[in-house]
Amino acid sequence: MTAISLTKELRALLDKQAIYDAMMRYCRGVDRCDEELMGSIYHEGARAFATSASEFVKHFVPDNRAATTFTVHAIANFTIDLDGDRAHSEAYFITYAGRDDDGRDVIDAFCGRYIDQWERRDDRWGVTVRDVVHEWSRGNAFGLEPFPVPPTEDGTFIAPVRGQGDISYRR
Repeated sequence: MTAISLTKELRALLDKQAIYDAMMRYCRGVDRCDEELMGSIYHEGARAFATSASEFVKHFVPDNRAATTFTVHAIANFTIDLDGDRAHSEAYFITYAGRDDDGRDVIDAFCGRYIDQWERRDDRWGVTVRDVVHEWSRGNAFGLEPFPVPPTEDGTFIAPVRGQGDISYRR
């Protein structure tokens, strides 16, 4: 393997990792209701969810905080096709969203795919266009009975915080 081909392969790995890291920041931003983190994936002028990405983020975070008690995003199959300073990705996701239904904790599930167009600008990868495919969704997907935490584990878990007070922000 020549030094030139190794450099090209290394650049491709670094580019794919940068795109993957941006996707993880987006999901964390959604789940923590962190507008700045969520919006950091998009370039200026980007389109997402059939509107401007900045408008989407600005309205999504407070609406999500008001409508849900938690959200958890998981990314599954994630493909990235690079073409110089442009890339295309497809990421399967499943989102779990908690909500209060007249005093009952309900968990909804939503599964889909993020179809993203990326560009590298000023050495930073960002989404320019995001389309979302709705594969399936279920309301009250898991019934109403909570998971029985064993008494030996009571008090060992940390409660999540929606915002930058969450333990994941500690360094």
